[in-house]
Amino acid sequence: MSLNYFVRKVLAVIFLLFVVGCSGISMIKSGSRSDLYREDFLKKITSIKTQYKQGHSSSALQVLKQMPEETLLPAERALRRNLMGVIHFSESNFEQAIFNFDLGLTTSRLDPSLTSQIQLNLASSYYKLGFMDKSYAVLSQGDPKVLKEAEKKTFYKLKYKLSKELGKDQEELSSLIMFLSDKKSLSDLKSEPLFEKLISSFFSLNKREKISVLENHVEGQPLSVGYLAYLEAEKLYYKGEKEEATELLEWVEKKFAGNSEVDSLVKGFFFRLENYAKIDPTSIGVVLPMSGSKQGFGKRAMLGIDHALRNQMARPTVEGQSPYQIHLKDSGGSGAVGSYRVKELIDKHHVAVIIGGLFPQEAVREYQEAKKYGVFFISLSQVYLPKEEKDHLLLEIPGSVESHLKEIFSTDVITNFGKRAAILYPSTSRGKAYVNEFWRRAKLGNVELGGVISYDKKKSDYREPVKNLLGLKFKRERQEELDLITEIHSLEKKKSSRRIQTLKPQVDFDWIFVPSLPRETLQIVPSFTYFDAFRLNIIGGPSWRSKAIFDESYKLGSLFFVGDKVGEAADQFSQNFINRYGQKPRIIEMRSNDALGIAISVLQATPFQSRDELDIHIRGRELLSGVTGEWKMNEGVWIKDMAFLKLHRGKVANAFVKAEVSSPSSETSP
Repeated sequence: MSLNYFVRKVLAVIFLLFVVGCSGISMIKSGSRSDLYREDFLKKITSIKTQYKQGHSSSALQVLKQMPEETLLPAERALRRNLMGVIHFSESNFEQAIFNFDLGLTTSRLDPSLTSQIQLNLASSYYKLGFMDKSYAVLSQGDPKVLKEAEKKTFYKLKYKLSKELGKDQEELSSLIMFLSDKKSLSDLKSEPLFEKLISSFFSLNKREKISVLENHVEGQPLSVGYLAYLEAEKLYYKGEKEEATELLEWVEKKFAGNSEVDSLVKGFFFRLENYAKIDPTSIGVVLPMSGSKQGFGKRAMLGIDHALRNQMARPTVEGQSPYQIHLKDSGGSGAVGSYRVKELIDKHHVAVIIGGLFPQEAVREYQEAKKYGVFFISLSQVYLPKEEKDHLLLEIPGSVESHLKEIFSTDVITNFGKRAAILYPSTSRGKAYVNEFWRRAKLGNVELGGVISYDKKKSDYREPVKNLLGLKFKRERQEELDLITEIHSLEKKKSSRRIQTLKPQVDFDWIFVPSLPRETLQIVPSFTYFDAFRLNIIGGPSWRSKAIFDESYKLGSLFFVGDKVGEAADQFSQNFINRYGQKPRIIEMRSNDALGIAISVLQATPFQSRDELDIHIRGRELLSGVTGEWKMNEGVWIKDMAFLKLHRGKVANAFVKAEVSSPSSETSP
């Protein structure tokens, strides 16, 4: 064959390719379904998928096996094998699943999306069998960009698990960032159980590694990356590296322009720095209802504050230490007025700490205002906001919702009671705060939820929600059982008592949490026995340490609740208070005494001249102590140590360890 002949052939091929390219005609495009899959084939696959989803996996698999493979196009063969593998996988037949996925990959090349799906499925199969290295190797070949959103989530979650298992720290963090990249609001991001892992993984890196991670994942403006960058800038600033912090914040502003959540964070931070840095380290603000229908409670709270201040004045003074000034403002029992008073205290008196929130409706508004300016807020009641909207500058003296549920979901409770839980909660802001944290804790602890039911606290009869929780409300679902039991009961010759209901209650939980107040509790608990649900593990909050409940406990059986760890310090406080004021302190006086005592202990701990320095100090504190208990920093918020207690026949003791019996408090809430 001559050289000229060969040259002429090559030129002809080049010319042909040029004509094809310019005419708009192309080779088969990857992912073009009309070229890869015939319409009749796709109809068959849709029908098979429907069978499978309806629970007929065996018949679906049989139909797939009967399809003659030699008549199928390459991509069709791959799709068929992938579906067979999925069915085997769902039945935990992982070896057969792997066999089919492997065969599928041999002919899937023309459809990148299908190829990545099969690689994800194959990696999942290896993971189920414990072959982590193989699973990681297969998964790494996949391209998540061509997967659907739900498949992307699965891809990155699996990659995170594998990276964690194999000790690939950088890949673990990268997978976490991508897994959380679909979150569009800070609330959604912070409520994700893996969020805390993301934070800890990111801050375990050195400064250079952090910047590299942020730059490598900024594409698409994922909120998780913007928030990590903001937190890093905040940390740099409080470490004194203000120039670097400012540069990073400017980078965040530029890269996340148009993202309202990130923009709000950055602008808020700059606003606080520019306008409210001035602080008087001896100035403490107090916002209480000193007029109106709640003024009596406000005056009692002031007695507790006065007691703490007198104790402080009786101690030896430090040389050069100025006396503490208390600036009292009247909230009038209104959250809106209280919020304004908080701003007034910051503007006029540059207070270092604010004590307020005697009632929950005031606490939320006052804390939110204090938070805007980075002021430490000590609340005398719980703040009913999601955990992600709280920070280290909030201390809830009664113990937060998070504190209560941390104890309820503790290892002791789960070990002794079980991993099936339920909650019956009031349809109020208080109830919603509890149920949201209940969901989060259950998800974190892999606790199965056997019921989530609300009740209207305005009513006095709570049998309907209890009936619903016990599976007695919708009888049609249990009609066959109802008919059988009704017939048996009709044959009974003697009936010694009136029958409340025919069906037996369905108790799908090992324990139930009821965050009710005492009046509601005295109606709810008997409703369970009314419907023949006996000896249940019913758990309440600190308000159950009430004289009203103690007096009725002989009729209620054993109850459990979380409460303060009351010790000798409380007895000593009570005696000193009686000696000084001639009356016994109740819960309001004890909480307000703790609030001022803790405020002074924080302000005395170290000299500071700016809010930044005080913020750094509070972030660095691990423990705060008072008469009513201790608070520890956990996941960026203050968590109070609570006790898990048992109430039986008027006596309360530690639920799982024999302890000294304590008496009820005379009052448990304002």
